[in-house]
Amino acid sequence: MGRWQLFAGFFLMAVGGFGFWDSFQTEAADDVWQRRRPPASYEELREAVARSPGNPRLWGALGAACLLDPRHLDYRESERNLRKALALAPNDARLWGLLGDTLAISGQAEEAERVLQRARELAPHHFLSQWRLANALIRVGKLDEAAPLARGALRSNPTQATLMLDLGWRISNGDQRFVESLIPPDLPAVEYQYLRLLINQQRVEDAVRRWKGVLAGQRDPERRLSQAFIQDLIAARAYEPAWRVWAALPERQGLGLARAAIYDGDFRQPAAKVPIFEWRFQQNEAGARLALDRAAASPTGGNALQITYDSPGPAFYHARQLLVLPPGGYRLTYFVKSRDLVAASLPAVDLLGVLGKWSARSKPPLRETQEWQRVQHDFTVPADVGAVELVILRPSECGTPGACAISGTVWFGGFSLEPLAKSR
Repeated sequence: MGRWQLFAGFFLMAVGGFGFWDSFQTEAADDVWQRRRPPASYEELREAVARSPGNPRLWGALGAACLLDPRHLDYRESERNLRKALALAPNDARLWGLLGDTLAISGQAEEAERVLQRARELAPHHFLSQWRLANALIRVGKLDEAAPLARGALRSNPTQATLMLDLGWRISNGDQRFVESLIPPDLPAVEYQYLRLLINQQRVEDAVRRWKGVLAGQRDPERRLSQAFIQDLIAARAYEPAWRVWAALPERQGLGLARAAIYDGDFRQPAAKVPIFEWRFQQNEAGARLALDRAAASPTGGNALQITYDSPGPAFYHARQLLVLPPGGYRLTYFVKSRDLVAASLPAVDLLGVLGKWSARSKPPLRETQEWQRVQHDFTVPADVGAVELVILRPSECGTPGACAISGTVWFGGFSLEPLAKSR
């Protein structure tokens, strides 16, 4: 091999090695500002910049490291490094955005706004460009200027709705008109985050009105967001508003639902995928099999819940329904029958207060085998229970586990509820 061939080979190796090293350093810079993998350290980036002072990404990454590395937190150095990067790459929107962050954090609000305006000019539709500028404007009270930028940012990335809406709420001192101006139209996921914000701020009725006026009319496959909204209301102990939203869902229009009533007391409706104020059935119970019996000839003409027992076991909550009852007296009516029922602890119907320790139990007159029997149970709901759960269960009243043997079949059906006169 000739001398010139060796020289050419070494030259190509050197160029390739330099290209690999430059690519490696650039990737290390990307790791910092994109925060993927463990990013390069401040010291590593200082060494890389010394070797490649003409690489704007390395200068930008070093500037970002001065914000991200707590051991080298220095706003002034961050600003110097980012300005060096911009001198090499004046049209890089990401570098302008990072510089804007540094200036905003260090209290240079006016300069940060100017810099972030430049970032937006270079990338007018990018999420971060709009997000950063909207944040900077909101924080200095330029609310009307920030609103269209916030809408654009949230349209690009709806997952950031919680942060943006919460910031708008805090800076505007709970100005709902302004916060609503940040919400892009026809984005149900963002609307839902606003409803959650209203609930957290204890503005439940405003949240219900917003749901009816906006979210209820938007596309919401399988009522997923509306159901989550109802669950949020229940978690906030806003039971009556939650029931109103549930009863107002389109599939329940025209059913004539009443708040002080049992929903589907005859078990005619199919089981809900996400039951809220519907029956919730306990599935796969050891020793108890549940079924809807359409041939049980219930006295009210509907179906019946059939429960077949075949082994001893702990307490079973077979079915339950959440009721939102105003304080006062009520009469619960239902029907029950049995076949070959042998038990040390018979099935019962419980009423349980969601808040507090209030409860009432109806023990139906069950025998080994009997036809349908009508049961009435009067009870009074105190003012502090919040809501009531109606539960069909098999209570465990034996001290020794497994000692409450039970076998046979029982049917429940025809549940109804009526308020009693206040004079009682």
